[in-house]
Amino acid sequence: AQNDDTVRAFDSLQRALKLRPVYPEALNNLGILYLRTQRRDEAVASFEERIRGDPAFDQSYLNLARVYVVEGTPEKARSVLLELLKQHPKHEQARKMMEQLGR
Repeated sequence: AQNDDTVRAFDSLQRALKLRPVYPEALNNLGILYLRTQRRDEAVASFEERIRGDPAFDQSYLNLARVYVVEGTPEKARSVLLELLKQHPKHEQARKMMEQLGR
């Protein structure tokens, strides 16, 4: 994906998920690829699945919140960030994003 070969990246991530359906890093990376290719609904689904699989993983919360900001639904972004802050009250990026959203 870093070399802009999204087709190969999608293929690799899909194969990884077939071999190991609960593969947290692959789900997060798949969500990022979906974002890069303007497939926001699929990105949301990947990030949400990643969060369900491991609620302590902060990057998927941040990525999901970013999707909601881009979609123009800041209330959803705030909700996601609040969930993250419940687990990690001092999470600096989440706090900054909340401030940018106007709490």
